[in-house]
Amino acid sequence: MNTGRRRADAARNDELLLDVGIDLLREKGPDRMGALDLARAAELTTGAVYARYENTEEILVGLWQNRLSGAMRSFIDISMKTLDPGPARNEAQMAIARALANPAGPLTPAISLMIAAPRIPELAEVVQPEVRQWLIDLGVHETPGEIESDRRLLTVGFVIGCLYFAAVDMFDPSKWEVIKPVAHSVLDNRDVSGWQLPDGELLFDITIDTNDPIRDALVNAAARVIARGGVERATTQRIARAAGLPTSALFGEYRTRQALFGDVASKLLSRLYKGGRSDYLIPGEEVTRDGPLLVSRDDPRAAAYKNALQNQGVIANRTLLAPNGRDQRRLRLEFHLAAIHDPDIRAALHHADHDANVHATNMFRRMFGLDPVIVGSGVEMLRILAQGMMLIEECTGLTHGVDTRLIFKSLFEFGINETIRLNT
Repeated sequence: MNTGRRRADAARNDELLLDVGIDLLREKGPDRMGALDLARAAELTTGAVYARYENTEEILVGLWQNRLSGAMRSFIDISMKTLDPGPARNEAQMAIARALANPAGPLTPAISLMIAAPRIPELAEVVQPEVRQWLIDLGVHETPGEIESDRRLLTVGFVIGCLYFAAVDMFDPSKWEVIKPVAHSVLDNRDVSGWQLPDGELLFDITIDTNDPIRDALVNAAARVIARGGVERATTQRIARAAGLPTSALFGEYRTRQALFGDVASKLLSRLYKGGRSDYLIPGEEVTRDGPLLVSRDDPRAAAYKNALQNQGVIANRTLLAPNGRDQRRLRLEFHLAAIHDPDIRAALHHADHDANVHATNMFRRMFGLDPVIVGSGVEMLRILAQGMMLIEECTGLTHGVDTRLIFKSLFEFGINETIRLNT
């Protein structure tokens, strides 16, 4: 065989490996695919795979560089066209909607690698500096706090959050028209005067305590192990060791690893999501419970709602996006990554998300007199934005210190104004 023929065969093999690699990544996720899977799917020998890639991690790097990076960069670039009202915004929103509705496209595998990158050194070396540079090229400052820079960062965070939820079948297109007005209200905000900057340092306590010492120890140990290495790499032996228990104690409580992870997902996701959306929103004064809806800004519940959102601004800025919140960010991200490929974890995630949204909406109605339809759209918009921003923080480190008044002052104005408009 001549040299030209060998080169042509090698080039064809490279393209074939990339094509089947994307399908495998979409099906299995970054932690379950390997060289043998790739060789079988491509109908090549493992030697042909190892001639191109040294290990599984380098396969993931190759997929990112040759199939996924450009698609994700284009998706993020499109988000910038939604910054201002007009025809360009409408066209960009349609393009984003088409991308979200395409499960066979490259964006779900791309977001899987973005989630996994911070804990896989080979990916981290490529993905993290590249995504960071994209944002800087788009006008995001390395030091947060300037309004236009933060608006750009929040816009990217929102569309990444939409993609994040679409990947686990949690982005409902039928709800988009309901969410869109509050999303525009937040992302269009250029005026943050009148509110103090968020301050303080908070940390959610997500320790599970059900008065069952062995199960609680195993669930809390699983949370620590998952946050460090992901669901697929959380072996029963590692979890038992982290809990200070023999492996036999784990299987005495849970007959299978899947049963353990079902319990972990159910308990931790409920705690994370409810805590993030409402449990820490403590009003500054006692307010009427189960009263009529707001009809005036003079109602004391309006001031209580403002105080609650100021508290939430502190939580978002100083916990979810802060260095000391990394374990909880990783836990959320890893459960989302697992949910793309594991139907049981996806079901637990759907349940926790729905339960937390209902819980938060009812709390806002009861405590602050806000219209459930209006506040519900705000809760859903905020949960999309929060997840996207957490992923960006993990990939770039650019979000801690972002001016959260751009978000929460807008949510306050939207919730109050729309509730009064609909009920007077």
